Amino acid sequence: MRGRHGSVPWTGAGFHPRLYTRIRDENPIDIWENEVRSGDTVYVGMSGGVDSSVTAHLLKSRNLNVEAVFMRNWDTRDERGECPSERDWQDVQKVCRKLDIKCHEVNLVKEYWNSVFSNALDDYAKGRTPNPDLLCNKEIKFGVLLNEIQRRLGPRDWFATGHYARSMRIGGEAALFRGVDRRKDQSYYLAAVSSGALDRVIFPLGSLIKTDDVRRIARDTGLHNADKEESMGICFVGERRRFDQFLAEYLPQTPGDIVSHDGRNLGRHQGLFSRTIGQTAGISGWQERWYIYAKEPATNRMYAVQNR
Repeated sequence: MRGRHGSVPWTGAGFHPRLYTRIRDENPIDIWENEVRSGDTVYVGMSGGVDSSVTAHLLKSRNLNVEAVFMRNWDTRDERGECPSERDWQDVQKVCRKLDIKCHEVNLVKEYWNSVFSNALDDYAKGRTPNPDLLCNKEIKFGVLLNEIQRRLGPRDWFATGHYARSMRIGGEAALFRGVDRRKDQSYYLAAVSSGALDRVIFPLGSLIKTDDVRRIARDTGLHNADKEESMGICFVGERRRFDQFLAEYLPQTPGDIVSHDGRNLGRHQGLFSRTIGQTAGISGWQERWYIYAKEPATNRMYAVQNR
């Protein structure tokens, strides 16, 4: 079931069925397109990537007073002795010099550890598979950071990010909608953000297509990171490390059995955190692959099946 704009709305921790009735009766208003006025002040969250950089450019081109905010959530250096967040901060500064806007660095390492990473570790230790990015948006970016920014905001000030999503106004209440680019839509990762937090939040990329629009705008603007590769890893792991090896640095390894549905012992795992549901079981010697379909914390067992 869809609203008039062809998008499913989200508020709070997920789908809000009451909104469907309201969508039939009220036309949702795109906050970015209809409520932001020339001269407004906007704080834009920047990561050093092309999406947030183009977002800053779009804000500046609307004759808005733009200031960039860079969150430092993780400081551990990677295996080559380099700190990815430091490289990202350098990219942010370079883009801001190009666009002639101020930029600020906010250190949220402690808050990220307490509110996101430690909770994620607890879930992994119990054999669950949490989504740290979803928790980070709720607790850090649209929690701690937004609260800090709101202390500075005036009645006509905004917070913007480079997410592919849209914030819409329905009867005075902010609601989260999918982005137009379905391949890049990030509304799921924002689904836990409350309607109240979204009230002064805008997503300028929500109506754009990544490959057709955003990279073209970046090249036309002369941004140095126009062709920068997307960051696909969890921020505290990076993209070159095996996730199970990373978790083993923080969680005790408790090996256990991998068994079939009929109780056959197929092999061993190094801890319930080392495999997730749907992942290959890593069992050799079989023509058909085995896949994890269940975990049993009480016995420290994983269950696997072939031909998922």
